[in-house]
Amino acid sequence: MKFNLHSASSPDHAFQIAAGLKEGWRYIAGGTDLVIQLRRGVREAADLIDLSRISALRTIETSETSFRIGALCTHKDLEGHAALVREFPALQAAARVVGGHQIRNVGTVGGNLANASPAADVAVALLALDAKVHVRGPSGTREIAIDDLFVSSGKTTLQPAEMIERIEVTRHGDRSRSVFLKVGRRKAMEISVVSAAVSLKFDAGGVCESARIALGAVGPRPLRAKAAEKLLQGEVVDAALVADAAALARDECTPRSDPRASAAYRTAVVEGLVKRAITQCAAALSR
Repeated sequence: MKFNLHSASSPDHAFQIAAGLKEGWRYIAGGTDLVIQLRRGVREAADLIDLSRISALRTIETSETSFRIGALCTHKDLEGHAALVREFPALQAAARVVGGHQIRNVGTVGGNLANASPAADVAVALLALDAKVHVRGPSGTREIAIDDLFVSSGKTTLQPAEMIERIEVTRHGDRSRSVFLKVGRRKAMEISVVSAAVSLKFDAGGVCESARIALGAVGPRPLRAKAAEKLLQGEVVDAALVADAAALARDECTPRSDPRASAAYRTAVVEGLVKRAITQCAAALSR
């Protein structure tokens, strides 16, 4: 594995560096996924543009309406931000199970999204939270709904030379609850066999106003269980409804077998995981 490393001091500097390189270069920040992929020959790159010195991309800004998370924020940064954790517990739960302490200290939120793994824990949580992804390229900036970011395993809708600048999560109010759960072969430092994130918003009477259910490692990309979401909306969440929604979520999956788990196992597990996540969301409203 040989490559040239170029250090960028700003997004514009990164674009200038990229303009002088041959095709096949890549951005790198934490490198927790990319370096392994390069070593294994899964990806190739003669040149890497290091973004880790761009301090402006490692901030978490809070406003009355949203949180704006810099792409270079690490998973540890998410874990340690009190306001973010209080409002979006699913995001903290996802961040704290990404590898071990060393990985979480250097692995970035932007990298978790750009890597586009179907099993990416933080990506699944952000999908449930309806995040917006702000990207910058040589020709300007644009906003991508997180639903539109992922194409398939390892592929996104980012254009050549575009980088993720920040991720914006709208504040959902005090009657919203979110949960993230995963199943792996071990309790820690394990790629998800199946993961689920659920975000529910309730009205004053306890009726579910909106629902988002995101699933990981059960398709070619992080996906939403839209039929299950629709079933919950406008209803009081009881045990029978939860069971029906979980069954719908199971039917929306298209898992494949791999060395970590069979497709049949994933299909069986996801139903129970979604059931638990919805139940925990509804129960959290009363606390």
